[in-house]
Amino acid sequence: MSNNQIAGNRPVGVGYEFSTVGLSCREPMYGISEPPWNLPLSMRLIPYGQNKNKFTAQQVNDLLDNEELPIYKSLTVNTLDSGYASPEYIANTYEQKKLINVIRFPSNRNVWIKLSKKDQQERRKTYKKNKGTNAIYGTKYKLNKFEEWDFPCDEETKFGIKLTNGKCCIVHVMAWDNMMIRSKRGTYMKDKPFRLLRIRLLDAKTGIPLFKKTMWLSVWGESRKEITLEESYWSYRGRYDIEHFFRHGKQKLLLDKFQTPDEEHLQNWLEVVRSAYWLLWVGQKKAGHHCRKWQQYDKNYKNRKQSNLKVTPSQVQLQMEAIILGFDQTPFLPKQQIKGKGRQLGDIQEKRPKYPVLKKKKKRKRQKKKRL
Repeated sequence: MSNNQIAGNRPVGVGYEFSTVGLSCREPMYGISEPPWNLPLSMRLIPYGQNKNKFTAQQVNDLLDNEELPIYKSLTVNTLDSGYASPEYIANTYEQKKLINVIRFPSNRNVWIKLSKKDQQERRKTYKKNKGTNAIYGTKYKLNKFEEWDFPCDEETKFGIKLTNGKCCIVHVMAWDNMMIRSKRGTYMKDKPFRLLRIRLLDAKTGIPLFKKTMWLSVWGESRKEITLEESYWSYRGRYDIEHFFRHGKQKLLLDKFQTPDEEHLQNWLEVVRSAYWLLWVGQKKAGHHCRKWQQYDKNYKNRKQSNLKVTPSQVQLQMEAIILGFDQTPFLPKQQIKGKGRQLGDIQEKRPKYPVLKKKKKRKRQKKKRL
């Protein structure tokens, strides 16, 4: 039986939307699965009705402008999924000179070549009465029709990796510089070129692609050329570590179990979960490679133990009780407190404001008109 919390006969629950910026602590290693530690630097609730990409851009800017953090005025690479490949996020973080955004593009996106000064002069000759501004966008290219592209890449590289299933493959990366996307929703994008990457995984013996779909990445920022193509690939590989944090936070740290209609209380709970995860990171220094009895045959566990790598967040949490009991217990002992007065007779509680539920709308396919 569905719980009709919103209009319609669908079992849809009501929740909050929040944005998390994490610090990936995994180092790429050949053939070894290192624990996916991703330390949450900031967790904030997205205000009602506000664009999430603009909100995340401001959240990233606040972290980069914080003088107390080690990333202040240092080269920083931020990796994001295709949901943030919009002008709202890109334009609002483009002024950070030391920030490089590596964002995945969906295969149905269109990109344009940025015209050179010579091409702009030739294009101007076709204008009537020589009026108007210089053209910036050149030929349009569709990512899902790569076979029809008529210009070569600016840079290309190949390197070998070993997948978690033990299979060796070759990563083929092709790069095009000075690519553009269109301005949308009042956000100016004509002065923000980027580097486009086409990534394929090839079989080491036959050279046949392992996957049907090609991964497209876009590298943004004034310092985008300071990292190599291989570094761009490994940087995006670290993006998936934040999914491990969400999974561990929900299953082990009760991230989504605290239910409250008060946004301030929920924001405080996010800070509690964030502090608990950082406490696990600090506790790993005294934790060893211990696991449950049925987990000792796991290949990843054996590889981490033989290579003396870091322990996982779950392994640290299993040992946190013994670690905390080794400390001085005086600060943890219960203390006598004066009970509060509570509500008094005649107190009137303010009613909470009611907000409409925001729902994602499905894009309707345009129906072609039949010609008679």
